[in-house]
Amino acid sequence: MSDLTNDQRWLLYFMGGWQIRDCLIGPGGTDHLMQSMGGAARFTGPEGGPEWMTGWDTRNGKIVSPGRGESRVVVTKAQINAYARSLRESVRAELVALRAEAGTEANRIRGWCHCPWSQTAPNAHSRPCQRYHPTDDEDDTHYAAVRRIDEALDEALRRALNLHTEPAGQMALFDGL
Repeated sequence: MSDLTNDQRWLLYFMGGWQIRDCLIGPGGTDHLMQSMGGAARFTGPEGGPEWMTGWDTRNGKIVSPGRGESRVVVTKAQINAYARSLRESVRAELVALRAEAGTEANRIRGWCHCPWSQTAPNAHSRPCQRYHPTDDEDDTHYAAVRRIDEALDEALRRALNLHTEPAGQMALFDGL
């Protein structure tokens, strides 16, 4: 597997979500991320990761962290793409399947509306909203699906980035050695 330092892998996990999923699927995702010029600041560090990692900034073909002040870790576009190419096909297939599942759910709810005008018109010159207004149960089902997909993606990213946290108490077994 192509080498990224532990801090670099934590940075990609910290950014997480669909952007890093797409970067690990192929170079098109990395191109999109690098063009975004995105960033974030004033977060707490990722659970199990470096405490100083409180944000990031994407610019000039690289990601730096923290997002403000002196950079402590940098990941380049080339490094991300090399790492992605080195992933096992089963890992990439899992990420592709999660992307497809997220897309299916987004398409399923496309056109849903949550405006207050489903039964009454907003004014005398219009009609009630003609878009579909989901029931509370339909909303609950959608949000449960999104949470399940997000949790599965989080676990898949941890595995893809080789970030395994020790179960609580595990390190105490080795204290006497």
